[in-house]
Amino acid sequence: MRRRARLMFPLMLLALLAAAGAPLRAQGLVNAWTTVGLNLRTGPGEDYEIVVSLPAQTGLVVEARGADDADWVLGHTVDGRWRGWALAALLFFDLGVEVDALPTSDEIPAGPLEEEPIYEVVDLADGADFLVARASKVDLMDVPVVPDWTGDSARIYVRGQTLDRDARVVSKVGDCNSVGGFFLHPFGQDRYDLGAYAELQAVIDQFAASMDTQSYAAYTGLNAQAVLDSTWANPNVCEPGESALACEYRAHNPAFAVIMFGTNDMISLTPQQFDHALRRIVLETKDAGIVPILSTFPTHLAIPEESVLYNQIVVLIARDMNVPLINLWRALEPLEDRGIGGDGYHLNGPLTGAGDFASEANLERGQPLRNLVTLQALDVVWRAATGE
Repeated sequence: MRRRARLMFPLMLLALLAAAGAPLRAQGLVNAWTTVGLNLRTGPGEDYEIVVSLPAQTGLVVEARGADDADWVLGHTVDGRWRGWALAALLFFDLGVEVDALPTSDEIPAGPLEEEPIYEVVDLADGADFLVARASKVDLMDVPVVPDWTGDSARIYVRGQTLDRDARVVSKVGDCNSVGGFFLHPFGQDRYDLGAYAELQAVIDQFAASMDTQSYAAYTGLNAQAVLDSTWANPNVCEPGESALACEYRAHNPAFAVIMFGTNDMISLTPQQFDHALRRIVLETKDAGIVPILSTFPTHLAIPEESVLYNQIVVLIARDMNVPLINLWRALEPLEDRGIGGDGYHLNGPLTGAGDFASEANLERGQPLRNLVTLQALDVVWRAATGE
């Protein structure tokens, strides 16, 4: 009979709005992820007491390897509340992490690093239930529209420069809402009016040429799983067997990427499949030396509850993988029809132009508002990553 494992996990919310108080921040840089459900233990071996059970794809900050048994590593969870020893073979390590080069330790952790968390019991026998339980803890209205933290961005950017990534290129990765002449294109065509947002001129000057480029990783109908599949790659540009994502990154050589999926995923992928695919996109982006900027997506008016859940998953991924996030969902919520057009899922178009920020009425439309918050986020992340 299969043993049904149970787990207590901390309440981990992203309360990042300045008005909401001090944000919860990662304790160090995430440099490893669990590949399966595993136990953190008080010492480097299976005879030691279990501290906590973690699900697959949990981010960890690895600190040391065992002094007597290098097959075990000491680390803590991204929120800093659980610390213990994990079997190295069950972890996926970030590029540049060499277990043999870690300092050695024989420490027996006393327990959580911080105060006792609020927790609940969750049955791990069903991964979907666990994912939904974690996601349901995220209050989307508490996550800022423009990121006030930038996670691993500086480290990823520095590594990307050693790989000759073009510091003046930002890629667009996503579905129908990232295709066409509305999203960022006006700023590469000198068709914009910043109005009261003149401070964004510098980030436009930095990335304007790439903003007018058609992405090979943004198509109508695309979802997070498909962008990783060579079937969706442009055969006129992409190499045999190359995914649409890898093709875009090779062809345009970006240093930054704005990534938004969810609209099509709710219809074609389960929450688990969406979670897995979007995490893989972020991993491949980071491994390529490209700074990922995730974005929540607009509400699908026909399935608003699913829209909330899948957006909560996006927030979890940004937090777990220590990357910046644009909360477009929150920015759109106050707008009429949530900034959505007559078909119920596409962002509605501008009254004047998608790059016109001088008109308040125009900024109450989905496409112009997305452009504004994307430029604001890109400006924050670019400056933090480069030290501008």
